Amino acid sequence: MNKLIASFGRPLTGVLIALVAFWIGALIVLPQLTMLKRAFTYEDRGGEVAQLFAELDRAYADLGTINLDLDRLKRQQAAAQPAAPGIPSPSATVPSPSLMPSPGLPSPSVGVPSPGSQAGTAMMDVDARIAELEARKSQAEALIADLEQREAAAKRQAEENTGLSLKNFTSMSHIHATIFGMTLLYATCVTLLCFAVCYPVAYAAAQTSNAGQAMILMLLLVIPYAINELLRIFAWVMILEKQGLLNAALDWLGLIDLAAGEGFRFVASNGAVFAVMVYAYILFMVFPIYNTIETLDRNQIEAARDLGASVWKVHTRVVLPHAKPGIAVGAIMTFMLSAGSIAVPEIVGRGLHPDWFSQVIYRAFFEASNWNIGAAYSVLLLAACIVFILIMMSVFKVGIREIAR
Repeated sequence: MNKLIASFGRPLTGVLIALVAFWIGALIVLPQLTMLKRAFTYEDRGGEVAQLFAELDRAYADLGTINLDLDRLKRQQAAAQPAAPGIPSPSATVPSPSLMPSPGLPSPSVGVPSPGSQAGTAMMDVDARIAELEARKSQAEALIADLEQREAAAKRQAEENTGLSLKNFTSMSHIHATIFGMTLLYATCVTLLCFAVCYPVAYAAAQTSNAGQAMILMLLLVIPYAINELLRIFAWVMILEKQGLLNAALDWLGLIDLAAGEGFRFVASNGAVFAVMVYAYILFMVFPIYNTIETLDRNQIEAARDLGASVWKVHTRVVLPHAKPGIAVGAIMTFMLSAGSIAVPEIVGRGLHPDWFSQVIYRAFFEASNWNIGAAYSVLLLAACIVFILIMMSVFKVGIREIAR
């Protein structure tokens, strides 16, 4: 505190402390507390309430269809009614004398269909249909009134059952539990792939004797991140789709014939999701490893080589033990980002590969509007990430201070 006051002065230090307190309280603590409260608050949104809601929605749809049919038939009935006496039809014309009926002969009835005629039969059918629809409308309205009463009673009963509980966690379906477990496995695979790609790059950049080459290598890694993440993901979709650039290259090489409908839809697998995630989160793995390897004394590597150590032993006995804090940080960041990613699995081959748990959470919040279940699933994913952090700290035998450093 004294150092801050000495560096920035009391007014500016007070402003900085207030901003940090607001950031921690309003943007971290309060949202997390709200999420925890919702996660442990059970709301009965299934069972009878959901069934009654579906039945009520179906009854309203049926009533709307009946009203549309009634309006159509009533317009048809009105159009078939004869004009009132003394009011000439707009399209009526004055008959010529030659067409006037002879005196003494009965004039035929105009516009009034006889009961046995085809027009009369049609009008009777329309009237019968209208009467039938009116009866169905009354039944539908009575059913809606009954369903609304039953739904209100079911909601009151559900509100009485609402309270602190673990049901949001214990009521997880088998499908969602499987997706949760597979998502953790997928995120682990992404982390391992990212490490396999980034470790050689970080080692080469850290051990190069030319500072300019290292800077160019790091710059080539950073430049793609100047583009928005969504644009980078869509670029990968254009590469991996059936009509994408990769299939176009295979077609140019003669391996497939796109014109004949051949081609591979690479986005229809989790392999495509893994590849895009590795590309999206590569910097979060490469920089922590680079920072730790850069602090390694090169004389230790030279001494190991002079003592006859192979390349494998140089890395397993010298480099990797020294880079453990960086590897732990990179693994933690990559795992948490991939496990919680929603953009990549949603955009890359949506519906063509197994779901990720982040997609289940998204649907619970924004499609089912069930924030309590969404919060419970979010807490469950957060707990899994915390367990992964503890495992990484145990495996690499590093503490919080080493990770923070």
